[in-house]
Amino acid sequence: MGLRPDHWIRTMALQHRMIEPFVEGQVRDGVISYGVSSYGYDIRVADEFKIFQPEITASKLSDMQRGYIAGLIDGQGYLGVVPPTPEGFQSARLAFSGLHRSLLEHIRSVLGTGQIVEQPNSRTQAYELVVSRPPDIQYIVSQVYPYLTDKQHAAAAVLDHLKSVKSIIVDPKHFDPQSFVDFTGGECVIPPNSFALARTVEYFRVPRDVLTVCVGKSTYARCGIIVNVTPFEPEWEGFVTLEISNTTPLPAKIYANEGIAQVLFFQADEICEVSYADKRGKYQSQQEIVLPKL
Repeated sequence: MGLRPDHWIRTMALQHRMIEPFVEGQVRDGVISYGVSSYGYDIRVADEFKIFQPEITASKLSDMQRGYIAGLIDGQGYLGVVPPTPEGFQSARLAFSGLHRSLLEHIRSVLGTGQIVEQPNSRTQAYELVVSRPPDIQYIVSQVYPYLTDKQHAAAAVLDHLKSVKSIIVDPKHFDPQSFVDFTGGECVIPPNSFALARTVEYFRVPRDVLTVCVGKSTYARCGIIVNVTPFEPEWEGFVTLEISNTTPLPAKIYANEGIAQVLFFQADEICEVSYADKRGKYQSQQEIVLPKL
């Protein structure tokens, strides 16, 4: 029969629990849209993430409520820190090589003040945050500066180790769970050229004569953020594990509980002999983000 329309999706969701929870219309105002579309259903991403960050991981800065901070170390592994001036602490400067303006913007938003300027005569694009109020200077001196100094030393040690390793391989048969950093929150930041695993808000129950294809939403695609989801096979059910790739050289933000991708439903003319449930697939009835397994 081919691609199924909105009224079929609505009937299957309401009468046969194909999608739970189910949004009958399409929610758009102020959010990345989700709900029923003409020939598909726009799924939402939940607020649970596993961020791929092997070897070098970023942690929470004291007093920063937005959680995970990405992009502390650029592609060359260099992090430059300019200490405060000694003349009565008239100003404090925090500098980064590479494309780390977003991190400085975050620190400035926490402080509620400060000016970000581009460093002159720099071979690579670099910025620094300048603040002048004594409480803000004290914050950078006591909290941020020691943290970044420690991270620079840690980065140097890791880079020395990586130079001695001929290759680092992501192996689907022997995947290391410690390569991920767990994050829960309304806004997830994915590091440059990395990815995160997430799950849908919706639980799916796929009919035996249906196979789905899932494609990313254009709002994210136009920002270089790619969503990859394999087909939902006949009689598969569970929360969908999503792979969200940041193809840009900058940290990328994902908004939880908003649209992330669109599911298209294809109904076959004949019933398959063996469904996903029949063969007891390894990802059947998954309730959380599931890592690769054999």
